[in-house]
Amino acid sequence: MDNHPEPLTAVPVPPALHAPRLSAVAAALVFIGAASFVGMLIAGEQRHAWASLLQGLIIPTWIAIGGLFFIAVHSVCNGGWITPLRRVMEGLTAGLPLTLAAFGLIAGLGASYLYEWVAHPTGQAHLALFHAHDGLSSKASWMTWNRWVATSICIIMLWMFMRHLLVGLSLRQDQGTGSAAIARVHLRTSIVWLFVFALTFTLFTWDMLLSLHVGFASTMWGVYCFTSAVQTFLAVTVVMAVWLRTGPLARVIASHTLHDLGTWTLGWGCFCAYIAFAQYLVIYYANMDEETVFLLTRLQHGYGTAYAAEYALRFLLPFAALMSQSMRARPAALVTVSALILLGNWMDWSWIIMPAFSPNVYQPFWDLPTLAVGLGFAGALLLLALSFWRRNGLVPKGDPRLLSTINAEHLH
Repeated sequence: MDNHPEPLTAVPVPPALHAPRLSAVAAALVFIGAASFVGMLIAGEQRHAWASLLQGLIIPTWIAIGGLFFIAVHSVCNGGWITPLRRVMEGLTAGLPLTLAAFGLIAGLGASYLYEWVAHPTGQAHLALFHAHDGLSSKASWMTWNRWVATSICIIMLWMFMRHLLVGLSLRQDQGTGSAAIARVHLRTSIVWLFVFALTFTLFTWDMLLSLHVGFASTMWGVYCFTSAVQTFLAVTVVMAVWLRTGPLARVIASHTLHDLGTWTLGWGCFCAYIAFAQYLVIYYANMDEETVFLLTRLQHGYGTAYAAEYALRFLLPFAALMSQSMRARPAALVTVSALILLGNWMDWSWIIMPAFSPNVYQPFWDLPTLAVGLGFAGALLLLALSFWRRNGLVPKGDPRLLSTINAEHLH
């Protein structure tokens, strides 16, 4: 299964990554996304524009948070197999400034088009939103613009700080001194991050997505979004790993590393399906108005069909394709499955957001202006990642486990 005929005797250090064509494509996507967003605003489609920006914001946020979680878990568990991919993964977490910028735009200019509780910020109109159903009045003092903005900015800044610590410690290993001590500090920082992540990501997803319906409540919402974040990150990592394996990382990313990525992709798809079904089952069994309204609006007028297709793309098809051990090491199969997963997650985000504004008329996930905004965010993230890899390289050359992992010594 290994693509190295003979074990390597020295750490291969690829040259700095220069991808001018890819950078040009990414820049073009950013321009197209920005033009689409501005075009919707000029055309008077305010709600459409801001809903598209919210959906696009998910791309860099989910990939960054999913990546930081994945790296931290392997640091805590001493999982060495990701070592050849760790610098690639760290580059994919570079999109948090996009999260901050997009949130600033939404909070400053577009919140009243997205959130009913922002459109009616005070007085009886605000209270009436939370008195519409019994037991929701306690949320009125919490769901305010000032609290939301302060909390969300603090959360995003905390994420950026924790990323700076985790990635900075990893980069310090490349200096060649104190590698063992740095690894211990990285482990302790990773433990802290996992606790911070669990609390802050849950709160962030409550505020940004769950509150699109004022009355909707779900204790599983944070976990549901978390599974999507990690699955999206894994799919993007697969695509980047396969691409880099045809060029600068040809001697670094072995077949066994791709196989491990494929195994994670298969297993995580099962976890996503379990969490989605568990949330549905809890809501269905409890049959509470504040929960069922969310599902009812998303299981009719075409949204239910879209959700079934999304379920197939995120779980059924990847499960069937990757059950074979040999398929999990085939680049073409992995890229195909990853493309299906990315499409499925895009459909999921559309399924979450769009019915809040168009409950009776199906708003398709292939809506071109919204797709263009999403591609703009993807292009901006790619530009940030390429810049990171140009400055910091593609491999953690100072990690003592790099050579042994490339040679698959951890498998023997």
